[in-house]
Amino acid sequence: MKKLFYLLPFLVLFQSSCTMMVKGLAKTVAKHYDDHKDLNLSDLELINQNGQTGKFGTSFTGKTVYLYAWEQQLPRTDQDSDYAGLKKRFAKYNDVVFINIYTGSSEKDWQKIQNIKNERVAVYRLSSAPQNAGFKKLVDSSTVVNIIGKDGALLGFKGPTPSDKLLVDYALDQARTGIDATTSTKTMIKGINSNRRFKNPALYTWYENHFGTKPADKLSVSISNNGN
Repeated sequence: MKKLFYLLPFLVLFQSSCTMMVKGLAKTVAKHYDDHKDLNLSDLELINQNGQTGKFGTSFTGKTVYLYAWEQQLPRTDQDSDYAGLKKRFAKYNDVVFINIYTGSSEKDWQKIQNIKNERVAVYRLSSAPQNAGFKKLVDSSTVVNIIGKDGALLGFKGPTPSDKLLVDYALDQARTGIDATTSTKTMIKGINSNRRFKNPALYTWYENHFGTKPADKLSVSISNNGN
């Protein structure tokens, strides 16, 4: 996975320009997460493992969805400790679900994804319905991670990814209230000072509530720019 940068070491080295760097780097990295936030996936037609067809919006009413879409490369599995950890941390949230969607047409590849051991991950494939064309075009030929809001809006396109840890947790949690990943990522980055501590009390409280512990003295944040 390609990493754009590791933010906090730069903040330590260049404290005098901290504010400028935070704003600039946050804009560079996070701006693409909301490229398609106006795209609503409620009418996306999916086929489950039993061959039953249903609409995305109907299947995931009131749910925030962390979605891997793939055509050629296999999605994350439980052997990926970052992905397994993300699912474990969000197991307590009844309104967050994890799914895989196969966008190709190979029966052999469809069988592969059904055989992957992925705890708490439902598996679907795209039908040939016309309304699926736009989404299929966006995600074909790569493995793409997306965050979908409770109303079907595409709140996070190609990230954040499981290895982004602090940022992906915050983005996924904020998506539960309809906030897109670009906005939440910028909030998190701007909320950490040059000493790698929270300067935003709301973020400190969020961390305690979400992780069940106090933040470390030196926070570690990394950001990626794609869903591969």
